[in-house]
Amino acid sequence: MIVADYRATATVDIGHDRSDLDIGNRLTMPVTVVQQDWGRQLGFDAAAIWRPWTTDLQHFTTRAGHFMAEEAPQDIAALILELARR
Repeated sequence: MIVADYRATATVDIGHDRSDLDIGNRLTMPVTVVQQDWGRQLGFDAAAIWRPWTTDLQHFTTRAGHFMAEEAPQDIAALILELARR
């Protein structure tokens, strides 16, 4: 099932997301995006992807790798707590 989830993310989910945006569906809760700094250096802008979905977006970069919560637990915990306060 996990492989099917990844496959859907790259295919059918994109169409569903576009349809939702086209009819005006948006996230009403605060959103925090945490992105690896190397991704941004390569030109991947996670905030640009999430910005159309919400009016309350905060974007942070981290030097942590794939599993941020394990590699930078204090930083990620602080961001989660701050998100909960918003």
